[in-house]
Amino acid sequence: MSDHPRCDELAALSRGGLAPERERAVWRHLLAPCSRCLEEVPPPLAMLLVPGLCRMEVTAEEDAAYEAALERAQGMARKHERHRRRQQAQVRAAVAALKRGGLEAVQNLPRTVGDLARMKAFLEHAWQLRHEDPRQMVQFAWLAAQVSLKLDPRRHGPAQVSDFQARAHAELGNAYRVADQLHEAGDILARARGFFERGTHDEALETRLLELEAALAADCRQFGRAAMNLLKVFNAYSRNHEFHLAGRTRILMGLYAGYAGDAEKAIRFLDQALTLVDGSRDPGLEYAARHNQVTFLVDSGQFHEAEKKLFLLRPLCEHAGGRLNLLRFRWEEGRIAAGLRRFRRAEAAFRTLRPEFEEVERPYDGALVSLHLAAALLAQGKAAEAAGVVFEAAETFNALQIEREALQAVILLREAFRAQEATLAMVEEVAGFLRRITIDPALRFEGRSWEDPCR
Repeated sequence: MSDHPRCDELAALSRGGLAPERERAVWRHLLAPCSRCLEEVPPPLAMLLVPGLCRMEVTAEEDAAYEAALERAQGMARKHERHRRRQQAQVRAAVAALKRGGLEAVQNLPRTVGDLARMKAFLEHAWQLRHEDPRQMVQFAWLAAQVSLKLDPRRHGPAQVSDFQARAHAELGNAYRVADQLHEAGDILARARGFFERGTHDEALETRLLELEAALAADCRQFGRAAMNLLKVFNAYSRNHEFHLAGRTRILMGLYAGYAGDAEKAIRFLDQALTLVDGSRDPGLEYAARHNQVTFLVDSGQFHEAEKKLFLLRPLCEHAGGRLNLLRFRWEEGRIAAGLRRFRRAEAAFRTLRPEFEEVERPYDGALVSLHLAAALLAQGKAAEAAGVVFEAAETFNALQIEREALQAVILLREAFRAQEATLAMVEEVAGFLRRITIDPALRFEGRSWEDPCR
């Protein structure tokens, strides 16, 4: 809570007369501590909360009041702890039932599972579905949001209910984002923000909301807005000494800076992130940060530095997170080899990668690797073979119905090969454009290599 409790609330706290949710909020506020409120608390609470007052002489009545207040506080704490444990057990049991039975299990949840426990169970199960079934993730997050609207303000307190509603709607908005329903995600996240403003302004809740708003902004290619939100998140985690989470946020800031075309800032942010992230706590996160660092170094033409970073990354490959990330590691090896003009090595890398991407059902990546292969072949004077590779890649891109702008770039390159006027710069420009347009579909192909009279 950010507001100070009223004098009558402090008196009621001393007597044990506050509603449970409000009582917890006032205790948290006093123990923060809040020096202003500690000066106003009744004597029994003052003796409990303010060191030094216990050495003052007190009357028998004050001593008895102190003991009674202490006993009530301890009893209330035990009661809240029992309630918390019961609710956690209910949530765990409900999540297990939902995992076994899916949506059909919703109607069969025991009546003893209260609305708040149901909401938490739906949210937890929705989160578990984010990778395997985004559609069901939306459905369970929607159920959580609906249940949040039924929570009783008299039992939980109006501000706390608004917090619960903000949390449920924030996760629903994120579920829509994961399901690529970005318009719906924006509407629901805006509603979550409204609930938050009517709540307790809990910092952890706001941090989560900012993270989700940043993720949506990035998916909408609004990288500047995403960066502004993440800066607030980074500052919050740093202020609370949650350095690993601050490092995770810095990784995202680096990623979005790179997506926005600022490779130098991206590399700098990732360097900072790696000083904060605890690799033993999340080795996959450390791997992702170091891999992104290599990618942006290659994109900015710093091939020697990228090679050094890639060498350090190799021992972490076991944490890459599956075959696809291992293929991307080898892709960077090939790009670095080409950048250092080791074209035979680059050719070998790209030849093996192309069919492997097709095996993992990534035909776009396979066709893009083909363009890198064509560049390596062209650099070695194998123009006819390079042309065949480009023609085959063009057919794949056409079949995939890629973005119109991307397809026009591919066609332009194909026609250059047909006219036997293709250059290494043309192939590299088209390959680079096809990498970037997957991040920002609004990009326009410039074709500068075609304008160079010395090509």
